[in-house]
Amino acid sequence: MTLEHPAVRETLVKTTLKLMEGGLETVKARKVAELSGVSVGTIYNLFGNFDGLILAASIKIYGELEKVGLAAAKRIEGDLAEKGLATARERVLYRLCALADTYLGFVATNSNRWNALLAFNRSRGLSGTENNFQHLADLMDIIGAMLDEAPLWKARGERRLAARALWSAVHGIVITNFAHEEESAARARTTQLLNVLLTVLVDGMFAMPAKT
Repeated sequence: MTLEHPAVRETLVKTTLKLMEGGLETVKARKVAELSGVSVGTIYNLFGNFDGLILAASIKIYGELEKVGLAAAKRIEGDLAEKGLATARERVLYRLCALADTYLGFVATNSNRWNALLAFNRSRGLSGTENNFQHLADLMDIIGAMLDEAPLWKARGERRLAARALWSAVHGIVITNFAHEEESAARARTTQLLNVLLTVLVDGMFAMPAKT
C-alpha cells in the first residue's frame, strides 16, 4: 500500500472497527494488516503496539456516541419546548430518560463493536486511561447538561462526577440486560429498569437541600 501515513492509519482503524463487529476475539494484528494491505510491522510503526490501534478504534466509537448524544440533546430540548412540563423535576427526569434511551439505541445498533470495546477495556485494565479520552469527557458534559435544573452539583467538576455516576448506573443496566437489536422484549425490559432507576435518582436529587 503506497499511501501517506494518515491514510494508512485511517485504513487500519476502519479495518479494526469492521473486525470488532465480530467480537474482540476476531481482531488480530495479522488479520487487520492483511485486510488493510500492509505488513504487521506497519501497525507497530504507526501505533506503537496493537493495543494502540484498538485504542484508536475505541476513540472513534466514543466519538460516534458523542455525535449521537449531541444530536439527542438538541432534539430533547426541542421536545421539551412542546411538552410544557411544569416542574424542574419533570424536565430533568424527561431529559435523562430520553438520553438513556438514546444510549440504549446506540448500543442496539452497535452492539458487537461496543461489546468488543468493553471487553478490550476490561482485559487491559484501561479504566484510568478512559478518563483521558476527550470524547468521554465530552460525553460526561452532555449528561451534565441534562442536570442544569437540578438543585445540586453546580460546579463543573461536581457536575462531571455526577454525570459519571449516572453514566455508570445506566451503562450497568444496559450491558447486563440487553445485548442485541433483535431483542425487543429485552429492550422493553431494559427501558423499564432505566425509568425506575432514573425516577428514583431524580426524586433523590430534588429531595436533597440545594447547596448555598
